[in-house]
Amino acid sequence: MTVFCASGCSIRGEHLPGCDGTASGWDGEVIECRGCLPRPAEAGRLCGWCWGRLQSAVRTLPSLVEHLHVVAEPAVSSPLGRMGSGRSARPGEGGLYPAALATADELHAVLASWCEEVAVERPAPVPPPRWATRWTASAAGDREPLGPAGPGSTRVLARWLDAHLSWAAGQSWAGDMLADLAGGERAVLRRFPVEEPERRVEGVRCPSCGCLSLVRVPPSAAGAQVLVRCTLPACGLLLGEDDWAVLRARALAAARAGDGDGGGE
Repeated sequence: MTVFCASGCSIRGEHLPGCDGTASGWDGEVIECRGCLPRPAEAGRLCGWCWGRLQSAVRTLPSLVEHLHVVAEPAVSSPLGRMGSGRSARPGEGGLYPAALATADELHAVLASWCEEVAVERPAPVPPPRWATRWTASAAGDREPLGPAGPGSTRVLARWLDAHLSWAAGQSWAGDMLADLAGGERAVLRRFPVEEPERRVEGVRCPSCGCLSLVRVPPSAAGAQVLVRCTLPACGLLLGEDDWAVLRARALAAARAGDGDGGGE
C-alpha cells in the first residue's frame, strides 16, 4: 500500500484520474490545477522534500533563536527597552519585552512541546533535557514551556530531537510537526530577515538526484552551520557542513582530473 506525504504534497503536472484540470484557490476562485496526484512518502510519512525541510527546520532553529537575541540586544540594553523591531508585554512582568525575544521564546516553546510529544510516545533511555526550558509553575503538573533557560539551551534541545527525527517522520502527526517548525522558521525570517541570501551552488550535482539543484543556505546567526540543500521537491536532500565539504572536495578533484585528461590529449 502506497503511503503519501502527510503534508499533502502533490506532484507538479500530474493529476488524479478524475481531475478536470481546475482547482479552487484560497479565496474560492476557480484556478488551473497545477498537479493533484499525491506525492509518495519516502521518509516515514514525508516526501523527500518535506523530510529535508523538517531536518533543516530543527537544525537551524537554534541559530534563529540566537539571531533573535542578537536583534533584541539594542532593546535589552536600552533603559526604556524601546529599540528594535517592536515590543510586547511579557506575561507576569510589568516591563516592556522586545518582540524579538518574545518570538525566540515562542520558537523554543514549540520545539520543547514537540520534544515532549516524542518523549511521551517513544519513551527513551535519555529523556529530553527539560532543564533547558523555562516552564510555567503549576501545582497540577501540567506545565507549559515558556522559552529557553539560557544561552545554548535551544541548541541542546534541538540536538535531542534531531536524534529522534527519523522515528518522528513516521508518525501520523509528522505533517503537523513540519508545519509548526518550518512555519515558525518562515515567519521569523519574514519579520527578522537574515541579510545573506541563499546562493546557488555552481558546477556541483546533488549526490541524491544528480541534478544541478543545490543551494547554499547561509547561517542564520554567527557561529551557526552552513547548510546545503537540493531545491527539487522530488529530492530535498540536506547536507551539513561536513557532508558538503566532502562532496565539494570530490567535485573539485573530479574537475581537476578532467582538466588533466583534457590537457594530455
